[in-house]
This record gives sequence, structure tokens and C-alpha cells, in this order.
Amino acid sequence: MRATSRDETDVLVIGAGAGGAAVSKRLSDGGIRVICLEQGDWVNPMERPHMYDSWELERVRSWDWRGNVRQAPEDYPVTGNAAPMMMSGVGGATLLYAGAWPRFKPVDFRKGTEHGVEGTIDWPISYEELEPFYTINDAELAVARRVGDPGNPPRPDGWGPATKGGSLGNLVGAGFNKLGWHWWPADNAILTHDREARLACNDCGFCLSGCTRGSIASADVTYWPRALNNGVDLRTNARVERINVRAGKATGATYIDRLSGQRHEITAKIVVMAANAIGTPRLLLMSAQAGHPDGLANSNGMVGRHLMFHSWAADDFWFDRPLEGFKGVETAVAYSQQFYNTDSSRGFVNGFSLQVGTSLGAANSALGTNTGRRAPWGKDHRDYFANHFGRHALIQVQGEDLPVATNRVTLDRDVVDSSGLPAPHVHYEVHDNDRRLVEWGRTKALEAAHAAGNVVDTATTGVRGLSEPAPGWHIMGTCRMGNTPEDSVTNKWNQTWDVPNLFITDASSLTTGAAVNPTSTLQAVAVRAAEYIKHRFTDIVSQSVTPGNADAPTM
Repeated sequence: MRATSRDETDVLVIGAGAGGAAVSKRLSDGGIRVICLEQGDWVNPMERPHMYDSWELERVRSWDWRGNVRQAPEDYPVTGNAAPMMMSGVGGATLLYAGAWPRFKPVDFRKGTEHGVEGTIDWPISYEELEPFYTINDAELAVARRVGDPGNPPRPDGWGPATKGGSLGNLVGAGFNKLGWHWWPADNAILTHDREARLACNDCGFCLSGCTRGSIASADVTYWPRALNNGVDLRTNARVERINVRAGKATGATYIDRLSGQRHEITAKIVVMAANAIGTPRLLLMSAQAGHPDGLANSNGMVGRHLMFHSWAADDFWFDRPLEGFKGVETAVAYSQQFYNTDSSRGFVNGFSLQVGTSLGAANSALGTNTGRRAPWGKDHRDYFANHFGRHALIQVQGEDLPVATNRVTLDRDVVDSSGLPAPHVHYEVHDNDRRLVEWGRTKALEAAHAAGNVVDTATTGVRGLSEPAPGWHIMGTCRMGNTPEDSVTNKWNQTWDVPNLFITDASSLTTGAAVNPTSTLQAVAVRAAEYIKHRFTDIVSQSVTPGNADAPTM
């Protein structure tokens, strides 16, 4: 199909979210010309739900984390049996995240050696190899933390102290102490001191709909201003239709201007995919062409496979005292990783984090907080509300799910987006191992709550992800990194085995999902890949370096 215009660049980045923003900025620091294509647009902070009187309702309507609910023209429909969290726009899903910022642990990089269940493989890199890039990324974002956690490797000081745990964090932390369990205040990519144009968190407690103050380190307020200052050409409302390949090399991409409907072609020496763990396999599969009949980077049939979401259960606990859980950061004030490592005597492999979260506002509380315990209508409403609002703590079981090959992304050509391109189809079934893990984890969440104080009421999701497919807050693994062309889509530098100048730098590249939020790790991986591209740019372009045979970049 003929494009109406052509442009040329050194590196073409597809997707302006967490990975694409990090790569664009780091490459342009080195003087490399970058064009980035994003199918969404900039989001004006004043358009966020904070500005609505009905803000607690807007966050589940026009700002819902599911594109299938929002149905905005920049979104694309997702068919199948799961509802993934995605956002099209400059910043991607970081526009809707709460800034929780744990790192993977060293053990997470060697799960193939540890148990190897359901096709689990070791990462091609270690924690120690990735650690310098975690540190670079933390500095770019100004992460808040308390150093000294004895349950994790040392980390550098943050931009400011850890976000406040408040009465809620202190109460649950006391419960962990009573049981002798490890716990620590959570790292968060949320400012506790002002930085440049970004303001420190004011504890408004409404993180998952974004931050009008710029306190949360979403990519639009961290990496992108600096990338644009470096001269990166960021094109919004640009929906990529196909990655183009000739003679075994990626030559660029064809995209559709969503506003005009016109097609344009970008030629590039290197192409970097960062369209999230559903959008990236979708585009690779849509890019089937001569020499690549099953899609790009897919000669082994692994593109779209090993989809991971995390196994979850969310339990609400109401105590006999005010906790003011409507203040402070939304999803993580503290965590316990007492049960993080595999102990097969429990009846499953892998482990989980217990993540302590907050409760939001009055309407959210009346509507059932996280687990659907709604306040009754009628004469009992006022008493119920008085005994529940502000007395709530959330303890989430965040478990590592197995990278099952049949959990995957394919194309649904019977459903199309607003540009006429086929929708991704998601198939996800919870493995019995993950069911057992989360059920056992819920008993520990209950134990922690009762150790913390007098629990007067409880509610649960019914173990989200077990009675139904997982919610897909964290989408990972569909183009995983690996050690050989037989077990993965990319090598240790995020370079696809099949097309050596095509890289993948979003959460689809994560080999395993760990039992923590993935954003800090996917961005560290993206920074590492960007430094590699800068270091070996000429060799990659000339194909004198084949995937898997290159030296590390000098930092």
C-alpha cells in the first residue's frame, strides 16, 4: 500500500509509554536522531477526573483502565477473556498507574534453574547486570524510598524519603512485626520533594487516575520533556500499520494519521518496539510479509506467547478505629515479602508480596471499595457508612504467575479498531499452581490483618484471577528475552533473533513476571537496551554484530 509521504531517521521508536520514552530520551542524549510514533495524544492534566465533582465515578467511566470501557478512538478493542489495563497517549499506561516502584529480586532472574515449571526459563541477564540501569532510571524519575531494606540488595538514596504510611501503614506494619514477618515502606516513583516543574505529593489519595501536580513519575512529565528538548520528533495520533522489512532488515514502518486518515512511511536504520505486551505482538503479527509469513520475529512461533498478568487477590479489612486511608498514595504504602521465595512444601512454586494499599474517598467506600462490599440503601446506610469509611485497609496478594505458552495474544480479524486494523485477541487461563499460591496467600493476608488489630468486617474479590481470568493490570512476557533463538523472541540486549536491527523494549520482553509491579524493571531493561544501541549503533546497522554476540556497553 503506497504511503503519501516519507521521512527518514536513525531510530524509529513505536510507542511513547514507559519503555518508548526511556529509549527515546537515552538515545537522543547520545545525539542519535529519533522519531517516536504514538497512536494517542497528550493528556491535559486539567482533563483528569480530579477536576470533576463526580471524580470517583469518572475514574470507572471515561478514565477506566480498560480501553474496552473507554472506547476512545485512539484505543483499540481487545477480544478474548481478559480485560487488560492499557492507555494510548504520551506516557502510555503510566498515565493510569500509581507509581509503585519495587524492583525484581535476584532470584527472579533464575526461575528456570529454580523450578522450570511450564516453560519457565532463566533470564539471559542477572539482577547484578541490570542494577546499574535500575539506578539510572530511578535518578531520571526521582524515586522516593527508605534505604536499608534487609530483604533486598542495597539501593541508592532516593530523591526524597519514602511516601507516608500514615495510621494505616503503621497499623498493618505493627501486625507484620507481631508475626515476625519482613516488611518495609514501599518505594514509589512519587515525589516527596519538589523537583523542577513537578510538585511533591499532597497526599490526595487518588493516584490511579493520574496526577495533576506531576508528582507521579509518569513518562509524560519525566522522560518526555527532556527527550523533546534533545530534539526527538514525537508524532501523536500516529497508528502504526506495519513494520517494513527488506533483505532481512527492518527498514521502518508505515503509519496512519488517525486525524486525517493519510498514510505515511518512516525509513529508519533501527526500529524499536515499545507498544506494550499486547500492542507489540499485535503489530509484529500484523507485519507478516514476504520472508516472514507468520509475522516478524516469529520464526519460532513464540510472538504473543507466555502472557503474564500476575495472580491477584484483594482483601478489604475494616478495623475498630479511624485509619484515614483516604489520604496518601493509593496502591502501596508498605509491603511484606516474607513469602516471596519458592517453598514447594506449600504446594506451589513461586511466591507473593503482601502489598498494603489505601481506600480512596467517600463514594468509593459506599460503592464497595475494592471488593464490592457496598453500603446498604435505606435506614441502615448511615450507620454502615460511619462504621466503615476511613477505617479500611487493603491487603493485596500479588503473586507471580507462570509463563504458560498457551496464554497468548493472537489477531482477531473479525474486529477492527478505528483505523480498520485487526484487534488483538487475548486468551488467558489461570494455572492451578497460581490458584494454590493466591489461595494460600489470602490466608496470610487475613493472618496479618488480625495481628494488626480488631477486624470488624472483611471482604474479598473472591480471589480475583481465580474465579475469572486475571484483571491484567500488569501485562508482560509476550516477546520474552532468552538465551537462544529456540526459547525466546529477543536476546539479552532486547534484539530480536530474526531481525537484528529490530528491538523490543516494553514489558513484553520480561522473561518472568516476579511478584512485584513491573514498571521499574521494564524501564531499566529499556535503558540498558538504549545504551547498547548507542554503543553498537554502527555495528547493528551494518549487521556486523549478530544477535547474542556483542559486548556490553561501557557506562
